[in-house]
Amino acid sequence: MTRVAAVFLIGAVSAGCASVAPPDVASLAGEWQGRVVTARGHTAARLTVAADGRYEGTAFFDGAERPLHGALMKLSDGRLRYVGNEGDGTVTLEGERLRLRGNDGATGGVFLRARP
Repeated sequence: MTRVAAVFLIGAVSAGCASVAPPDVASLAGEWQGRVVTARGHTAARLTVAADGRYEGTAFFDGAERPLHGALMKLSDGRLRYVGNEGDGTVTLEGERLRLRGNDGATGGVFLRARP
């Protein structure tokens, strides 16, 4: 491998490994729909996120609506977290998917922006 090719390869790998800064909480404001996994099981859900990070929503279990509420917050180190009535954990935006991962490793949710 030539020296130029090696330098290019190292640069390409380094760029691919660079971390992407998490979004601001305000950019997550709006309507989201997806699925959640809670202690009750997994089901369809929807969330409304306010610009300040507070959220309210509904999970649909056995024909009954169960409330979801809590807050998304950005920590001083830039990571996003959530705290809610169904637990707490990390928040990531993966492409167009808002992903909540519970600290217990078994709960969370995946949401897409609701279409108007």
